[in-house]
Amino acid sequence: MFLSLISMAYLWIYEGDSLYKGIPKGTVISRDSIYLGKEIDTLPWESSGFISSIVKIDKDLYLGISDLGMVVRISETGKKDTILNREGAMISLSGKGNTLIVGLSPLGKTFFIKGSKIIDSLSIPAENVFSISDFKGKLLFGTGPFGKVFKLENRNFKEVFKVEATSVTKIFKKGDELFLGTANPGVIYKLEKDSILKVYYDPQLEEINGLGFIGETLCVSGLSQTEKENIGEIKFFINNMEYEVYKGTPILCGEESGGTFYAGEGEDGQIGEFHKDDLKIILDLEESRITTLKSIDGELWIGTGYPAKVYKIKNKMVKEGEYISSVFKGGYPVVWGNLNYEGKGDISFFIRGGNKKEVDSSWSKWEKIENSISIKTPFIQWKAVLKRKSSSLKKVQISYGKQNSPPQIEKLTALPPRVGSGRGTENFPFGGSNISQEEKERLRKMGFFIPEEAFFIPEGLLCFYWEARDPEQDRLLFDLYISSDSKTWEKIKEDLTNNSYFINISAYPDGNYYVKLVAKDNIDQTQPLKAEKITSFLVDQTPPEIKEIEKKYIGDSVVVSGIISDELSPIIGAKYTTKITQEYHWKNAKALDGLFDEMKEKFQFKVHKKEENIAIRGLDKSGNVKVIRIKI
Repeated sequence: MFLSLISMAYLWIYEGDSLYKGIPKGTVISRDSIYLGKEIDTLPWESSGFISSIVKIDKDLYLGISDLGMVVRISETGKKDTILNREGAMISLSGKGNTLIVGLSPLGKTFFIKGSKIIDSLSIPAENVFSISDFKGKLLFGTGPFGKVFKLENRNFKEVFKVEATSVTKIFKKGDELFLGTANPGVIYKLEKDSILKVYYDPQLEEINGLGFIGETLCVSGLSQTEKENIGEIKFFINNMEYEVYKGTPILCGEESGGTFYAGEGEDGQIGEFHKDDLKIILDLEESRITTLKSIDGELWIGTGYPAKVYKIKNKMVKEGEYISSVFKGGYPVVWGNLNYEGKGDISFFIRGGNKKEVDSSWSKWEKIENSISIKTPFIQWKAVLKRKSSSLKKVQISYGKQNSPPQIEKLTALPPRVGSGRGTENFPFGGSNISQEEKERLRKMGFFIPEEAFFIPEGLLCFYWEARDPEQDRLLFDLYISSDSKTWEKIKEDLTNNSYFINISAYPDGNYYVKLVAKDNIDQTQPLKAEKITSFLVDQTPPEIKEIEKKYIGDSVVVSGIISDELSPIIGAKYTTKITQEYHWKNAKALDGLFDEMKEKFQFKVHKKEENIAIRGLDKSGNVKVIRIKI
């Protein structure tokens, strides 16, 4: 089986905090495990805007839909009535007996509703009504933008408190105790026995949007701000000690229900159950914004935004639930191994995959697996299906390996005469000075490849140079071969580790040859792969010929011309000197066709007729030089 050829060197492990990256559907995610959750009811209704308040009076459910400025009643039979419609307004709701109290912002209006009828309306001396509560038989209204709390008596609003904040966002009762939560800044106030409002706890937030007590533990949700974003925070305050329970994506609402504190966030549609040392994700909705939570009759009601929908978490366990992992990239190319897990109960696993990270119709369908993963795509996702109350999943581990790819040889060349590269190579010729940048540029203009670290080597040596890499960064070994016909190969050297090698070409007759490089990754791979590259090179150790010299006298000058030719290499230059007893006085002759670049070139130069002896030098591209002397 092909999988046996691959070393499963990597593990994708899902446990602890990484479990939170997945999506629960009828399951609960904790830091320790995944297990079955509670049943969810969905109200068969939705609209634009967002749910800002949920209140139940008798058997009727009332929804405040902000942005639309609507109050909707849903009867026990499911009948829906729009009671109030003030487009653009924000809605706050509360109940007292069989009466619904509505606050509208920024209109500064309050309405009183029984059943589906508005029985009264009053203007409040504030622009915004954020919170309404019945405290000791009196209605209290938390307002903005001046941080005032009003009490309603005999159809008149009386200011009873003013806080050092712009808005009173929460009014919360704990028995006979009253607490206020504010915004700008977000502070918790408590009404003392002497009817004086005092700061109870400062969580250093910009806005308080959730309050609740679990025993003597105060649970607070809200927002803090940086220059770039809003940050959601949840803090517990116990015996004058603060515990930071959560800090992350924006939290939009919080609520205590059944002795547990819940909060909804505004990016991924998740609802969390928060404890001092643990977080449980109990729901992940398609709607990204959880805008309100309300505990009614021991059940948690949920309102969302854009679209506005309503859900209820029932006090009944599901019989079956799912957990879908995040998408994981194994890379290119990849071979998936096995899925193993730690858990108990009835758990089934499914796998799907695709060629891109986003899951869409191009991905494969869910495929049930026992252990081995047959999918070959670079991206995969797994799903666990849990059945029975006792089932739980603690850890999932998927093995995978990078499928071995062959090495890649990007360059193979024979460097020009007397040029080498690779100091420290196995047969590096010691000595040899570095080639100047000017000389390297001159050689490059002639069409030669010259590495930056090039240096001079003795005559008679030839340097093979290569560049190769391995996609998995395996270490490589190289074998080098030579041939005169590209069919029959003679091994020069095997298991080279560097990127160059030198041979003595004085033992080779002139002619065209081929060199083959084989790259192997068998240092690091049990099943190595190879790559090879072939290139040709020329051995030319015979100097060019200089012939057909002609002299033409014109006045005081002599025009000398001739032909330089070579059987194998192009002519790259002709020079002359009249200072034959001195070195480095060579002058360039002119190519009659404008450029020295062919195997046969005519040249010409002019000297004074008083000169007696002239030396002429011809140079071919293989570095061979021919010198002759003539008399004028």
